[in-house]
Amino acid sequence: MDKDLEERLAAKDSYITIHDFYVLMAFYQSISQKVLRKFDKDGSILEVQKKYEESRETVQDAQFVIAPQDTYYHHYQMYKANKFEYVELVKSLYNIEEKNPKLKNIFQDVRGSTSSLPSETAFEKVDSRNEVSFEENLEIIKRSSGAKDNYDYTSKNIRKLITKLVGSKKEGVSIYDPALGTASLLLGINQAALKENRYYGQDISTQAIKTAIMNVIVNDVDDDKFEFKNENTLANNWEFGKVDIVVSDPPINMKWNVDRNLSQDRRYRDYGEMPNKADWGFILDGIDKLSDNGMMVVSVVQGTLFRGAKEYNIRRKLLEDGKIRAVIQLPGNTKLSTTIATCLLVFRKSSEDKDVFFINASQEYEKKGLENILTEANVDKIVDTFNEKKEVQRFSHMANYEEIEKNDFNLSVARYVNQYKFKEKLDYQEEIKNLEKLDEKLSQTDATLKNLMGDLGLMEINDQK
Repeated sequence: MDKDLEERLAAKDSYITIHDFYVLMAFYQSISQKVLRKFDKDGSILEVQKKYEESRETVQDAQFVIAPQDTYYHHYQMYKANKFEYVELVKSLYNIEEKNPKLKNIFQDVRGSTSSLPSETAFEKVDSRNEVSFEENLEIIKRSSGAKDNYDYTSKNIRKLITKLVGSKKEGVSIYDPALGTASLLLGINQAALKENRYYGQDISTQAIKTAIMNVIVNDVDDDKFEFKNENTLANNWEFGKVDIVVSDPPINMKWNVDRNLSQDRRYRDYGEMPNKADWGFILDGIDKLSDNGMMVVSVVQGTLFRGAKEYNIRRKLLEDGKIRAVIQLPGNTKLSTTIATCLLVFRKSSEDKDVFFINASQEYEKKGLENILTEANVDKIVDTFNEKKEVQRFSHMANYEEIEKNDFNLSVARYVNQYKFKEKLDYQEEIKNLEKLDEKLSQTDATLKNLMGDLGLMEINDQK
């Protein structure tokens, strides 16, 4: 037995949390799918697994090399037959690393001959019966873990909206996310040129970076086309150059203990003192990385639009410079991590005017269980209105700088696009009749109450002598 494998099996326990183990298993499932679909494109994934094992041959020309007995679905079938053994899973993951240098050490934290992890539950936690993507499984895991994981996850419908707002180009572009997370938002941009794009991302969470790397591997992005850093974006100015597009969904209301040495940081020095909320820190870092013709879309909470003091100064400076180009109000309960309403801010590095386009899309959703989902029609309506800069009553409005200045640089969408519908004509005679009916009902209720009090031997306070 290989010495490295012996060491893994001899370990007392896995060096991994339950949540991170589930993520690894979702990745394991995705790479196994790729091999099985190279072997046979037809039939259910479990039927293909059965044929693959019967063939006793390993597919060599797939993106990954995985033997029939080492696939995720082999162990899933063992689990369904009550024959699953954790030690065999550790061996399979080690074998995959050995045959695929790109995956070296990616499974190294799954070790030991037995585990305190409820490893068998991973087959239920991820969707093992259906052929789902790595990103879909990440969303399933996020929903089940709530706020227990180490990073946020941008829901699919918000990713789709941001992707369409940015637009698609035939050639490759450079893209950056200062709060990378799983890289799902980053990798969704300009997918038509996925192999030509260049991707950059930072995140303070080590596990987020590991998950992001799994994501680019599953998407078959070449090693020289992406660069991710496990760093504190707010404290460290990463000098990698300029990009065409910045997208980000930073942590909501994240606290920021600002180091006084950052006052001279190029990203912040023109905007005064930084606030103790991190939203604007991520935004200013993104603006710094934009090329002259670059575009940025960032998801933020509504407080970012109107909070005063230090945040007011930053917002005002960006508006004076014409960098804030649009504000899009989204419905509440569209994010996995919160039920509160959020919005999208659209920035340009340079522009000819200081006008800001407002869209109130707070009613653009479809109820699905406890969530509000942006449908294709909702997304298309928002994107078409944004691209054409159409003014639509109670939905969109182009505000010039003077109007924004009169509102004291408050960007709350309701100030510019009011969706309240006033009753056009009041029928006074009808309203009087309604009031008379209510008065009659009150008199009847009062009489009934007096009778009940009399039956109980009670008297009204006014009748007491």
